[in-house]
Amino acid sequence: MSTARTELFDSENIWKILLQIAPPVMLAQLIQSMYNIVDSYFVGRYSGEGLTALSVIYPIQLIVTAVAVGTGVGVNTLMSRFYGFGRSKKADKAAGTGTALAALSWLIFAVISTLIMRPFAMMSVSYTHLTLPTTSRV
Repeated sequence: MSTARTELFDSENIWKILLQIAPPVMLAQLIQSMYNIVDSYFVGRYSGEGLTALSVIYPIQLIVTAVAVGTGVGVNTLMSRFYGFGRSKKADKAAGTGTALAALSWLIFAVISTLIMRPFAMMSVSYTHLTLPTTSRV
């Protein structure tokens, strides 16, 4: 680890540190927002029902993203801490745990989405003519 980097966090003003590390996070948020705006623009030009579908799914998308990002930040922080103390084996275990958590959260969201998406969509939309596609069960 670079001593200049360590000294930055030990001695510098908090505002200077924030101005150095915040832009990548801000850029990521800007890209996510632009994705949603462009998606809404093009889908909205195609159909009103499509735009309604995007509006209905947006809160679910935010929850999934929050869980994924929160888990990733937590695992990365733990790994950094282990690497900082020279415990590479524990950092590797944390990475493996993070991968397992990602797979588990995917499975949980897939099951929950399958079970509640129809009632959630019907509750969220006021159109009486809206019909959701049915899935064929084998």
